[in-house]
Amino acid sequence: MYWLQVLVLTISLLTGLVKGAVVPENDDIYEQGLYSKADHVHVLTIKNFDKKIYGQNHATLLQFYNSYCGHCRAFAPKFKSLAADIQSWKNILQLAVLDCSVEENNEICRQFEVMAYPSLRYLHENYVKAASNIGDRMQSTDTAERLKSQLVTKMKLEQAMGRLASAPSLNIMSHATYDSAVRDVPSNVIYTFLVFEGENSTIGSQLALDINDYQNIKLKRVHDNSELAEVASVNNFPGLVAVGSSLVPTLLTPKNPTKQNLLKAINSFLKMKNYAFPVRDIDTQGLYGNDFSDDKSLSLDSDVVYYSDLEKTLKTSLHTEITRHKTLDKDALSALLEYLDVIITSFPFRGNLREYLVDLRNTFGTKAQWGGSEIYDVVKKLETAHAPVYSTNLEYIGCRGSQPKYRGYTCGLWTMFHTLTINAADKPGTEGPKVLRAMHGYVKHFFGCTECSQHFQEMAARNRIFEVNENDKAVLWLWISHNEVNLRLSGDVTEDPVHPKIQFPSPTKCPECRKDRGAWDLPKVYQYLQRMYGMRNIQDARSARSATTMPSPFSNLDIGMLSLLSFALRTWRRNQLLF
Repeated sequence: MYWLQVLVLTISLLTGLVKGAVVPENDDIYEQGLYSKADHVHVLTIKNFDKKIYGQNHATLLQFYNSYCGHCRAFAPKFKSLAADIQSWKNILQLAVLDCSVEENNEICRQFEVMAYPSLRYLHENYVKAASNIGDRMQSTDTAERLKSQLVTKMKLEQAMGRLASAPSLNIMSHATYDSAVRDVPSNVIYTFLVFEGENSTIGSQLALDINDYQNIKLKRVHDNSELAEVASVNNFPGLVAVGSSLVPTLLTPKNPTKQNLLKAINSFLKMKNYAFPVRDIDTQGLYGNDFSDDKSLSLDSDVVYYSDLEKTLKTSLHTEITRHKTLDKDALSALLEYLDVIITSFPFRGNLREYLVDLRNTFGTKAQWGGSEIYDVVKKLETAHAPVYSTNLEYIGCRGSQPKYRGYTCGLWTMFHTLTINAADKPGTEGPKVLRAMHGYVKHFFGCTECSQHFQEMAARNRIFEVNENDKAVLWLWISHNEVNLRLSGDVTEDPVHPKIQFPSPTKCPECRKDRGAWDLPKVYQYLQRMYGMRNIQDARSARSATTMPSPFSNLDIGMLSLLSFALRTWRRNQLLF
């Protein structure tokens, strides 16, 4: 009987493999034929077609293909490239694919009268299922760029027919003055970008779609032969001018005004203005005006703490930093035990991680001296004994840099200690100052950059770290010290250009944190830090969270102490290097 059950299960699995689809419990198909969900397309089958196609509030470009067709195989990379390039359009238009070589999909392919592969159909938003509704045919092209231009032209026609109401205007106008160009712009718009180009150009329309999710930002197309082009001194087309609410223009046209360079110019301008970019789980290459990003999944929301960052940082510290010592004893061993103590007390544990660390701490407390290899063996042995210890895939999300040489562990260490001070402050006693002392000991004895460690110790002495004796002051000490480091390293070669070192929180992220003349409102800053690093706000994935208002636990802040720390922040020395 048992072998029969195994046989039935095996046949079921093989049947699934023959059909070629990896199907989760929801309506999403992860993979089939030439495409997967990772290609930023909807993988359709007969099981999810109707739900994904009909009645949607966005338009769809649908490709019918045959996975055995050589032309379809050659076209797939172009379609994937288009999908990756227009992810920011997803609230307006999305891409989908259906493999007609799969027998169960044949009925849909017949309904849509697919006679050649690949076949592209444009389906407008709120599409209705009917025998005659087979979409508007579009031509497959030899490049993704030509396909995108063809798609934009189609979207312009759709907008002229009264559809695509959620899309920005793709129309082009002539203007004589800046006032007339922005006269119809809503009052909440802080910057309007004017793109001067010919009527048949699609670059301005692509840019408008690329930034359609930017809040309080508008882009308008202007004829290159209009009087305003001369007023704006635009003589290289497409041209780009930013206009603020006070009608003060800024000429932004790059030397080589390609669409990508124009997008970089827009984002570089907004970055300089401390603009809060939307959170996207998309390819961000070129978003911030640089060519250094090799990563295609950067998290842009610096006000979110991800659990994966915390776990990866903790594991790195245990696997690679504390095991660097040939011998661990005396002050270094005490520093390790203090580090583990504050982790056990204030880390936002999940799963078996806490029990593992308690066992680790108890083990390390049994001897006065440890060899580095011994410590590594204990770490690995207890990980196995308590497995699974880590609950995530241990990848940096919020701390991921644009290149491997940026951010990562150093960002994770700051994030972890901020998280520890906030969660320690919720506990009775003086757990917060213990976190600062443990951080000082950890950086002194274990942090891999010797020069960075020395600079931190100097700053800690200058800012009187060992005189902090209350939880709320520990939270603010770390915040002020972190901003001192950011100020010192702003513009340094170690700075990730995608994640500039600013004084956080920025005015955009927390406008209430600053008073009229820019002075910090400390109770508001404290509430911001609670929202960002509080245990209940830590995220599992790349998604923005809504900030919840939390009561301030302030008793009476020692303004003298905070003034001293602020003074230290203002008297930084730029030639220092600190992580």
